[in-house]
Amino acid sequence: MAAPKPAERRALPRFDSQALEVWLRPRGRLVRYSGLAKDFNRHGFSVIVDQPIAKDVQVFVDLLFEDNRLDNVVGIVHNCIRVGDDYRVGIQFRTKSDLQFDQNYVENVLQRMQDTIGRSVLSD
Repeated sequence: MAAPKPAERRALPRFDSQALEVWLRPRGRLVRYSGLAKDFNRHGFSVIVDQPIAKDVQVFVDLLFEDNRLDNVVGIVHNCIRVGDDYRVGIQFRTKSDLQFDQNYVENVLQRMQDTIGRSVLSD
């Protein structure tokens, strides 16, 4: 008998988002990682990178999707799982953080990105 699937903890579905360009910079580090986004919603995303990033590390995220660009969105690493030679890193946005500049603007653009990505996925 197969093990039961765990309950979905997310309030919103994540959409396949391989057209989303992502760059991560762990707080206090100069290195910047580029990665391949796997899924996305306005609360977070997962990305494939070539180096592990420890759980609970704060990161600054740059996102580019079509004509929507956001720089230095505050996030936190929720998990990091090895996948072959790479790592799948789950990031949750922390737009309410005191470190987040222009909180309302960032949240509006994240919502717009989610809507655009969601429409493109649903139309395929």
